[in-house]
Amino acid sequence: MNSQVSIIIPNYNCLQYLDTCINSIYQQKNVNFEIIIVDDGSTDGSKEYLEQLAADKSEVRIFSQQRKGVVAARNLAITQSKSEYLAFLDADDYWSTNKLAAQLAFHKKHPDCVLSFTDYMHFNENNEDIIGCFDYWPEFKCNKENRDFQFLDNPISQMITTNIVGTSSVMVKRSTIVDVGGFDDKLSSATDLDCWLKIAKKGYVGYSTLCAMHYLMRANSITSNRENRLAAMVEIINRNQSVVSNNELKKIKARLSECYGEFYRELGQYSKALMYSNKAFWLFPHKRNFKHMLYDLKHLFGAHS
Repeated sequence: MNSQVSIIIPNYNCLQYLDTCINSIYQQKNVNFEIIIVDDGSTDGSKEYLEQLAADKSEVRIFSQQRKGVVAARNLAITQSKSEYLAFLDADDYWSTNKLAAQLAFHKKHPDCVLSFTDYMHFNENNEDIIGCFDYWPEFKCNKENRDFQFLDNPISQMITTNIVGTSSVMVKRSTIVDVGGFDDKLSSATDLDCWLKIAKKGYVGYSTLCAMHYLMRANSITSNRENRLAAMVEIINRNQSVVSNNELKKIKARLSECYGEFYRELGQYSKALMYSNKAFWLFPHKRNFKHMLYDLKHLFGAHS
C-alpha cells in the first residue's frame, strides 16, 4: 500500500535515543507511512542499528552521507520521499500516540494547508519535562482548550517573533517544500525557520495546541552556534520584512534584540545585554522583556558594587 506520509529523520550519533524515537513512530495508528533516515557519518553504532532496522522493516529506508550536516540530510531525504506529505522527526525527539493521524486528517480536509505543527514539551537528559513551547510564548494567543487543528492568522510574523514551530512537530506538503527549494544550505543557522516561512507564503498554516512531541534540550544546545543563528535571523528578517506590517515588523525587531540580549547575557556582558533588552522592551513592551531589563540591571550594578 502506498504511504501517505514520509517520515524524515536525520541522525548523527543518536544511538541512545533511537529506540524511543522509532517506537513513537510505530505507536501511530491509521496512517500508512515510510521512514527515511539519513545517517550523517555516525560513529556510535547508530548506523548499524539503523541498517538492522531497515533489514527488519520494509517501510524503513536508510541513506548515508559523511558529515554534511542536518540540512543536507533533510534535503537528501526529501528527494527520496514518495508520499504526498512529509513529517519531520529528529532522532533525539519523539511523538505522542496518534499525532500523525490527526495532523494528516486536517491536511486532507484542508488541501490548501501547506504546513502544520503542534505544541511540544521541552525535556532534559534526565527525561524531566521543562516547559511546553506555547506556555513559554504567552504572546502567542491561542485557545488552549481547543485541541483541534486551526489556522494561524498571521503566520509570517508569528513564526518569526515566537519560536513556536518545533521541527519535529511539522508536517508539510511534499510538492510545496520541493517548490521552495527545501532547506537553504547557504544559511549559517535557522534553516528550518527559513523553510517554514517560504512554505507559509504558498498557502495556509495550521497548528494544534495538543502537546504531541517531546523535544530534547541537551546540556550544550542552548548557547551553541548562537552567533550563527543571530546572523541567520538578520538575513531571514530581511527576506520577509516586505510582507509584514510596520507594527509586526516592530515585534520582529524586538524579538531579534531579545535574542542579542540573551547572547550577551550568556557571555556575562550585562551592559550590552541591557542595551538590547531595553531596545526590545521599547519596541514591544512585553513583561518578559521587562524582566530581562531588571535582570541585566541587577547583574550590571552587582558587578560594579
